[in-house]
Amino acid sequence: MATKWLNRLEILLTFSLIISCLGALALLFSTVMMAFVGANGIGVPLHVYDVPVAGIAAPDATITNVTAEVQVRPQGSAPLVALLYLLLWVPGGATTLLALFTVVRAVRRARSGDRALFSAITAAHLRRLGWILIIGSLATGVLGTVSESILTSILLAKDYPFYLQMGDALMGVVTGMAVLGVSEIVRRGVMLLEEVEATV
Repeated sequence: MATKWLNRLEILLTFSLIISCLGALALLFSTVMMAFVGANGIGVPLHVYDVPVAGIAAPDATITNVTAEVQVRPQGSAPLVALLYLLLWVPGGATTLLALFTVVRAVRRARSGDRALFSAITAAHLRRLGWILIIGSLATGVLGTVSESILTSILLAKDYPFYLQMGDALMGVVTGMAVLGVSEIVRRGVMLLEEVEATV
């Protein structure tokens, strides 16, 4: 039963990896088109922080914080905008693809049996996944914030304050640290198991 469950999980993760790769390629093609031909149907997502909200709130409520996302489409070819847009989505996309690829490899090995699941190789996969999430999340947060700030000054008529958008990045870092902790538990468990087997 466990093997069937792992087989289905591997199929699902592999399918997700393939779909993610196709989506990344499509987004890359659109970015190249934006740089040399023009943004045909694709817009650059930007955040706007001072949206008019008069009349939206109920009489006994007050709106204190407003954030809206707008899709801005540059006219004609825009190499600089395309480059900044590339920095906006590539770090997160690469992190997702690498994380999925690492998980697929770990699950594929786990299908061999319990001993393959709790092994030094599995601990190495988990350690790699943790560092991918930590480094990728930090790169996504920093590069995304900087590139969006520059894109805002280029594509919007009004300049907006610089906001460090690290909420999702912090969640990725915390998740990566948790995965590193699990990898260390697996590694030490494997060491203890090998010591017990050596004494038997």
